Amino acid sequence: MKSTVDNIKNLWFGADTPIRQNKIKLHPELWAACERVNQHFTPPSGASQVEQYRKSDRLAFARAVLKELNQEESVTETREYHMA
Repeated sequence: MKSTVDNIKNLWFGADTPIRQNKIKLHPELWAACERVNQHFTPPSGASQVEQYRKSDRLAFARAVLKELNQEESVTETREYHMA
Protein backbone atom coordinates (compact mmCIF):
# COMPACT_ATOMS: atom_id res chain seq x y z
CA MET A 1 0.00 0.00 0.00
CA LYS A 2 1.43 3.36 -1.01
CA SER A 3 1.48 6.28 1.38
CA THR A 4 -1.05 8.48 -0.38
CA VAL A 5 -3.57 10.94 0.99
CA ASP A 6 -6.49 8.68 0.06
CA ASN A 7 -4.89 5.57 1.53
CA ILE A 8 -4.10 7.37 4.78
CA LYS A 9 -7.65 8.74 5.04
CA ASN A 10 -9.13 5.30 4.39
CA LEU A 11 -6.80 3.62 6.87
CA TRP A 12 -7.26 6.10 9.73
CA PHE A 13 -10.90 7.08 9.27
CA GLY A 14 -12.24 3.86 7.76
CA ALA A 15 -14.57 1.41 9.42
CA ASP A 16 -12.82 -1.10 11.67
CA THR A 17 -12.94 -4.23 9.53
CA PRO A 18 -10.68 -7.30 9.31
CA ILE A 19 -9.25 -5.92 6.05
CA ARG A 20 -8.34 -2.63 7.76
CA GLN A 21 -6.78 -4.50 10.69
CA ASN A 22 -4.69 -6.50 8.22
CA LYS A 23 -3.52 -3.31 6.49
CA ILE A 24 -2.50 -1.89 9.87
CA LYS A 25 -0.46 -5.03 10.62
CA LEU A 26 1.18 -4.95 7.19
CA HIS A 27 2.09 -1.24 7.42
CA PRO A 28 3.10 -0.55 11.03
CA GLU A 29 5.24 2.47 10.09
CA LEU A 30 2.28 4.17 8.43
CA TRP A 31 -0.02 3.41 11.36
CA ALA A 32 2.60 4.67 13.83
CA ALA A 33 2.88 7.94 11.88
CA CYS A 34 -0.92 8.32 12.04
CA GLU A 35 -0.86 7.77 15.79
CA ARG A 36 1.95 10.32 16.29
CA VAL A 37 0.13 12.95 14.22
CA ASN A 38 -3.15 12.24 16.00
CA GLN A 39 -1.57 13.14 19.36
CA HIS A 40 -1.08 16.79 18.38
CA PHE A 41 -3.36 17.32 15.38
CA THR A 42 -5.82 20.20 15.50
CA PRO A 43 -8.37 20.08 12.68
CA PRO A 44 -8.80 23.32 10.70
CA SER A 45 -12.55 23.30 11.38
CA GLY A 46 -12.02 23.14 15.12
CA ALA A 47 -14.05 19.92 15.42
CA SER A 48 -13.56 18.34 18.82
CA GLN A 49 -14.28 14.73 17.79
CA VAL A 50 -13.10 12.66 14.84
CA GLU A 51 -16.72 11.88 13.97
CA GLN A 52 -17.24 15.62 13.36
CA TYR A 53 -14.25 16.02 11.04
CA ARG A 54 -15.01 17.60 7.69
CA LYS A 55 -13.46 16.45 4.45
CA SER A 56 -10.90 19.28 4.76
CA ASP A 57 -9.97 18.09 8.28
CA ARG A 58 -9.33 14.56 7.03
CA LEU A 59 -7.29 15.91 4.15
CA ALA A 60 -5.21 18.06 6.51
CA PHE A 61 -4.66 15.04 8.76
CA ALA A 62 -3.50 12.85 5.86
CA ARG A 63 -1.12 15.58 4.65
CA ALA A 64 0.30 15.91 8.16
CA VAL A 65 0.93 12.14 8.22
CA LEU A 66 2.71 12.33 4.85
CA LYS A 67 4.86 15.16 6.19
CA GLU A 68 5.67 13.07 9.27
CA LEU A 69 6.65 10.11 7.09
CA ASN A 70 8.85 12.29 4.86
CA GLN A 71 10.64 13.76 7.89
CA GLU A 72 11.17 10.29 9.32
CA GLU A 73 12.53 9.06 5.99
CA SER A 74 14.87 12.05 5.76
CA VAL A 75 16.27 11.40 9.25
CA THR A 76 16.83 7.73 8.42
CA GLU A 77 18.65 8.59 5.19
CA THR A 78 20.86 11.11 7.01
CA ARG A 79 21.79 8.53 9.65
CA GLU A 80 22.63 5.94 6.98
CA TYR A 81 24.76 8.48 5.10
CA HIS A 82 26.79 9.34 8.19
CA MET A 83 27.29 5.68 9.10
CA ALA A 84 28.69 4.77 5.67
